[in-house]
Amino acid sequence: MSGSDAWSVQGRADRPTGIHLWLCLLTATLLGLGCGAGARTTDTHLVTLAGAGPQGRYFKEVAILSKTLTEKMPGVIANGVIGKGMSVGNVKRVAAGRIDGGRCFRFDLENAYRREAHFAQEELIPVDYDNAKVWMKLGTHLFRVVAVSEIKSYSDLIGRSVVIGGRGTGEEVIAERIFKYFGVTRDNTEFLYIERTDGQDALANRQIDAIAFAYSRNNRGHLSPIFAALEIGKEIDFVEPEQEGVEKLLASESSFVLDELGEPVFGRPKLRGIGFHQCLLIRGDLSEDLVYGMTKTLLDNWNEVEESLPWWKEEGEADLESMAEMKPLPYHPGAERYYRERGVWDQW
Repeated sequence: MSGSDAWSVQGRADRPTGIHLWLCLLTATLLGLGCGAGARTTDTHLVTLAGAGPQGRYFKEVAILSKTLTEKMPGVIANGVIGKGMSVGNVKRVAAGRIDGGRCFRFDLENAYRREAHFAQEELIPVDYDNAKVWMKLGTHLFRVVAVSEIKSYSDLIGRSVVIGGRGTGEEVIAERIFKYFGVTRDNTEFLYIERTDGQDALANRQIDAIAFAYSRNNRGHLSPIFAALEIGKEIDFVEPEQEGVEKLLASESSFVLDELGEPVFGRPKLRGIGFHQCLLIRGDLSEDLVYGMTKTLLDNWNEVEESLPWWKEEGEADLESMAEMKPLPYHPGAERYYRERGVWDQW
């Protein structure tokens, strides 16, 4: 896709803000490419990758990947941007061609392909969700329940007050989707639809009994304040799901996996829980050669990427061997080509 094509795609619904345009102009100027009508943009591809909020890991990840692509791949200028409504928002924007790639959770992508949950309602402008292809599998995200100490298992939540995220959010959907296998429903439990930060504060202040959110492993940023307010193991703790419910969940839902790597930072290395994969999407209508080149550039420089994203060095996180683990979901042909060359495609 040429530079002019990229800007026309972005301009439909997610027109770049002034700061994004300024960054493009600055980057292009430094590279001697320019952004004007007479600039040499014929062989230049402008690529936009979306993460999540500016304070979290996901924005930093796409920023580092974009930096690597821009520095290492001739003819590509990549920008990492905030992905509002990640991951549902990123799926919708990639499918519609308003961004070129974005961070998402596996279950959201599966819902999009099935036109379920957040993707069931018809868009004002029809969106072809099949245009959102898997680019690479990244880490494993975790569904964590943290509760007052007398709650030992998921079924103990029945009759208690549990914050599961704001109304209409992905967190609400995933909590109810998982809890039903343990007999915990809105009919027998007080589900509170409160956003993450307020929910965490409410638990730290003992105004509620539990929170149920998706977290990265060893998440000091979100969980440390709670454990600083209430002593872990005495007043509060992680809640482990019962084996029977886990077996039912895994037998019925392809999106989820059993995670046994625990929370070492918080003294719970043997904690068993429910995980689900995250990935980077890429537009299916981008050329095979372009996506192949982007994939090769990033993976050939993966050690350098990991220096800036040290959590990807941890077990269960992003590496070449697991990039094709999102199968059988459809990958972009350019990515598949690279994974086949490296011998990691057929192992999944």
